[in-house]
Amino acid sequence: MTNQAQPGLDRQHQEPSAGPLIEHARRACLMHRLSFEGTDPHSVRVPADAVEELVQSLTIGETRRRVQQIIPFMPDTRRQFSGMIWRQLAQRCEVERYYLVPSGDERRALEVVQRDEESQLTSLCVSVQGWSEQPQVPMADLWLIDGCVVVREEFGGSGSASWLVSGHTSEIENARRMLRSLAEAHRMERHLADGGRPTGPDLTRWMLESAQMLYALASMSCTSSRYVDPEECRWYHGVWQYLRLFDMVSSPSWHASFYADRLREEIQNGARRILISGTADYTTLAFVLHAARDSSGVIPPDLDVHVLDLCQTPLLACQWYAGRLGLRITLHKADVTSSAELSEAGLLAEAPFDLIVADAFLTRLSRKQARQAVDNWSGLLRSRGTVLTTVRLHPRNDYRIQEPSDLEANDRYRVTDPTDDFELRLRERASGWQGMLSIDIEDLSRAGRRYAERMKSHDLGDVDEVIKLFQDRDFDVLNRTAERVQGELVGTEYLRVTASRQ
Repeated sequence: MTNQAQPGLDRQHQEPSAGPLIEHARRACLMHRLSFEGTDPHSVRVPADAVEELVQSLTIGETRRRVQQIIPFMPDTRRQFSGMIWRQLAQRCEVERYYLVPSGDERRALEVVQRDEESQLTSLCVSVQGWSEQPQVPMADLWLIDGCVVVREEFGGSGSASWLVSGHTSEIENARRMLRSLAEAHRMERHLADGGRPTGPDLTRWMLESAQMLYALASMSCTSSRYVDPEECRWYHGVWQYLRLFDMVSSPSWHASFYADRLREEIQNGARRILISGTADYTTLAFVLHAARDSSGVIPPDLDVHVLDLCQTPLLACQWYAGRLGLRITLHKADVTSSAELSEAGLLAEAPFDLIVADAFLTRLSRKQARQAVDNWSGLLRSRGTVLTTVRLHPRNDYRIQEPSDLEANDRYRVTDPTDDFELRLRERASGWQGMLSIDIEDLSRAGRRYAERMKSHDLGDVDEVIKLFQDRDFDVLNRTAERVQGELVGTEYLRVTASRQ
């Protein structure tokens, strides 16, 4: 009798094979590679890990005539091998570079330009800020090779980079447009360089260095600022410098000429004991120190700067900035609306101040708190001492952020949601800087939205009411001007006040 195998038993005793699964994995990798590189015959994507080989390939085969580059300036360059290859290539063809230099980092960039020139690379610097009204060039590498191929760096939502190599006419024209705009920007900078002293410090380079530090620090050092939030203020101070970088929030930079001129005048007239009352970071301190420098860049040795705030985070930011400049300042963690806390901090027992600077601070307070703050400023100043401050004029907002209970809004409200607008503007402004940021764009977007949702500014009235606030507390208002600014959630006007204690 012939034994017949049972199919079910055969299947149970067959050895498992890895072959089919491995083949499926190969197909999955192939599909992933196709989706990454694309199937366009005129362009291909290259992973960031392969960029060194891409640079090296330029020195092999066909002779190149001209390479034009846009390069975000990073003093701690990430691609030293690429730099060596570019120097070799410069011996064989014309290499032109535009360095996008975060404002404030020009000196170090010029040192790199000098090294480039020694290697026969033609390099120019163009100062860039987180956001400006000028046409924006993304902070990403771009090369235009022989006018016919574009190689540019791209960043995904997570900040991971890849490179696009394209011969498409649209890519080439876009690269040429950016190069033309940088050439014009460089010419304008050379022209403006002869126009005298800048109105204030540009802190772009500093904020790129410190923004993530303060973002992390806020979770440990922020407690309750009481002005901003009765519970905790890390949502405010943590994201603040990123918002500052992209000009999303009020700062002395919105009033640069006012602060630069008035501060310089006060310091030249002998103001040495200066109190910064309320600050979100070191920007106001930077304006004070910038104004204090004479034509040779020297700060008066007897300058005595104090910073007062209720939260430790901005105080630590000021300490960090001053330390980087080799300067000493005095910090006070206290509530300016509380005479008891000021006394406990020793401020009322010390010699009076010559000058108090408070940018956009009073509208962080209720009307009662604002009166208490101005009262205490009067007590902290010497006779004829000065207050320099800016105050948002809510009645002059472009429109009202309508609440369900606001029956007087009429037609002065906006159809689109201001919080949505704020988040979208932040994403748009930050998108071209992903390669320079230490924060994921999605995390930044969420943090910016939290700020817009929770930020509150108190209405202290129009010009006459703000002036009366000072006059009722023994101040003579020497100068007042209302100027329109872009605002945070709404366009508005700020009152710039110079007041002298009687």
